[in-house]
Amino acid sequence: MSAVAFSTAAAAAVCAPRAAIAAKQTRRCAVVVRAAASPSDAAAAAVSADKAAAMPVVKIDNMSDPLATIIDISFGDCLGSLMDTCAALTKLGLNINRAEVNAGDNPNRFYVTDTKTSEKVVKSEQIEDIRMTIIQNMLKYHPEAGAFLVEGKTPVNIPGNKEADANPLGARFMPVVKTKINIESSKGGSRSIITVETTDRAGLLVDIVRTLKDVNLNVISAEIDTIGPKAFDIIYCTYQGKALNKSMEQLVTNALTYYLSVREVATDESY
Repeated sequence: MSAVAFSTAAAAAVCAPRAAIAAKQTRRCAVVVRAAASPSDAAAAAVSADKAAAMPVVKIDNMSDPLATIIDISFGDCLGSLMDTCAALTKLGLNINRAEVNAGDNPNRFYVTDTKTSEKVVKSEQIEDIRMTIIQNMLKYHPEAGAFLVEGKTPVNIPGNKEADANPLGARFMPVVKTKINIESSKGGSRSIITVETTDRAGLLVDIVRTLKDVNLNVISAEIDTIGPKAFDIIYCTYQGKALNKSMEQLVTNALTYYLSVREVATDESY
């Protein structure tokens, strides 16, 4: 064999393994890239769950305990002992009968009653005062909560915003949370349960209860949950001592939809 032929064969022998290794590496890299570009649904759900866990949450529950109003407060692992919140609730005329302050993602729970009556808080105005006091306290001591809460953003485009109504025929802002209204009868059928999911704002529960009273409903109990920018209201009510019939359900749905979706014009303006 000539020297030239030997050199060519030797070069081919050396290059062949390297080419095979390079091909394997290329295939391996291609697999890795595809895997990174297509995360599993489980991973996406885990990310979503983490974000939800870090969301500031305020829940006011009047149904779980027969003797006290339960207030749950959570914001990931950002909250401390909440002594400032305890002081603020006391200033609102509330007795804190029991408190469970937890670390991490578990909610901090307060069992409260009205100081004057020693009973649970049932008036919508008081419930709204409690909710807004907690939210404002959270924004004061944990400003990072403002990234999630509508109350922490300025300006906020909500129903009743006069600046947004300066041009009533112009384009409307999209709501932060799409409004959803559901009405169903309770298990015993003696009353109706109205749930309203919408963009949070100050005075929301009071305004919803006022709208329901305008259509002659008797509001038995009301509670509200705040989860980031979303408000979730639950109202227990009757009409003439009974659960709402289909006609009343439609009337109430229309009234609430109109109120929550249309920006109101100030009553002192005339046209």
